[in-house]
Amino acid sequence: MGLALIALIPILAVGILMIGFNLPSTKAMPVGFVLAGAFAIIFWKMPLTWAAAATISGVINTFDILLIVFGALLILQIMRQSGGVDGIAHSMASVSTDRRVQVIVIGFLMGAFFEGAAGFGTPAAVAAPLLVGLGFPPLVAAMVALIGNSTPVSFGAVGTPIVGGFASLKDVAAAGGYQGDFLTFLANIGSFLTLSQFVVGSLIPLAMVCTMTLITEGSIKKGLEVAPLAIFGGLIFTIPQVILAFVVGPEIPSLLGALIAIPIFIIAVKKGLFVPKNHWEFIPHDQWHDDWEGSIKVGSTRKDNEKPMSAAKAWAPYILIGILLLLGRLKWLGIAPYLKIINFTWSNILGTSISRGITPLYNPGVIPFMLVALLIPVMHGMDKKEAVKAWLETLGQIKDAAIALFFALSMTYIMMNSGAAANADSMLIVMAKTAASLAGKAWIFVAPLVGILGSFVSGSATVSDIMFGALQFSAAQEVGLPVTAILALQTIGAAAGNMICVHNVVAVLTTVGLVGKEGKVIKNNMKICVLYGLISAAFALLIMKFFMPTLF
Repeated sequence: MGLALIALIPILAVGILMIGFNLPSTKAMPVGFVLAGAFAIIFWKMPLTWAAAATISGVINTFDILLIVFGALLILQIMRQSGGVDGIAHSMASVSTDRRVQVIVIGFLMGAFFEGAAGFGTPAAVAAPLLVGLGFPPLVAAMVALIGNSTPVSFGAVGTPIVGGFASLKDVAAAGGYQGDFLTFLANIGSFLTLSQFVVGSLIPLAMVCTMTLITEGSIKKGLEVAPLAIFGGLIFTIPQVILAFVVGPEIPSLLGALIAIPIFIIAVKKGLFVPKNHWEFIPHDQWHDDWEGSIKVGSTRKDNEKPMSAAKAWAPYILIGILLLLGRLKWLGIAPYLKIINFTWSNILGTSISRGITPLYNPGVIPFMLVALLIPVMHGMDKKEAVKAWLETLGQIKDAAIALFFALSMTYIMMNSGAAANADSMLIVMAKTAASLAGKAWIFVAPLVGILGSFVSGSATVSDIMFGALQFSAAQEVGLPVTAILALQTIGAAAGNMICVHNVVAVLTTVGLVGKEGKVIKNNMKICVLYGLISAAFALLIMKFFMPTLF
């Protein structure tokens, strides 16, 4: 118990500084890093070389993530200069000028597509700046984009959280008594997952809309007015997600589910189905609160007498991004191996077992983001000097994100590898094991919280599953709960954790010019995140008891 509390201190310190004192991550994360390093060396006997190697691993991973952030922000900057953002805003008016409808179609459904195709922070980093370009307050855009980046994450990046996150469990599952094919085991986790999160996942668009109206008006009344449409928007994604998970497997439920849902939703809105009679708009810009907007300003860059860019031309870069993401991630096309040919990896850093690498061409920040950024001046007839200016401005905007991400990731890798040299449990595993021993059968409600914790400190649902998958498997058997259900809840928690994890929050706030507001965003989204996990756990319990009592 004592070691578990010590291991928890760095995470608590970061949370208290960011949420309690509203310190930016650039100041809070270094404190967590120093505490994690000191405790790992003193209490876990982590050699200095291992601590240094873990820090280097954090540097490498920081660069990998920054490529995505830079690419997403670069697209926004160039699109603003070219008039593309104004063209998109104009085209959205043909679907609906109601801000509540725009949140559902862009923040949730379009974000779900990017999550299914690429994952790893891409969806919110794309959706948030696009919403800002449409005239949303940057703070609102960031919050709702992060909330929307939850339900699709369970199967994000072509199933990576399950297929990659639990890949190390093959031998564990065999030793634990599972007799079937391992891929079937993974598919069963995905199937149970979709059932457990079906209700709460379908309500996420409504949560996004109500969050928006609560921030801007202090009430969810106007958000509830659009409840039928918001729930419809959730269901047309979650129903295909369930069917695809059961019929096909864990790789495409989010990707194909979004592609099915987007045209259905747009057609329904144009026909007036479930659309509220009362139109809703933000309060005038001059009445916005000071913390709603930062270094990136909203509003049109188009002159009054300038004709807006055509919808096809304006949307073309984002459509191209989606196509390139899809082509590069579908395994049967065989393109991914070519994108992974260039691989910079430092194996056994400083003589340890820690290794970390980057495959730049497979990183969505390079292909498609930077590649498409090079094409936009040609596609939109843009002055090349303006494009160069956008590249330079974007470089300056990611400085604070680089600092926060470096310390956050370095802290994470120190905590993950703190026990490796002595062949002992790491700081993270000690914390989780202690929680399991205290929870007993109530572990079913703890499991998603562990997943959330993993995403919060690692910034990735996949990494959360990697960190805690074996622990969740063992804990389930120890307390007598079905392994499939507990691993599903681990993934659900890891997915929900995306809306509050430091890395995603910093990345999204960077793209909308609000770095330093991390505590405010996390404080708001924390309630929704925890409820997401606990409600899913409650439904998992009902499913196990009444419908799947023989679940492994």
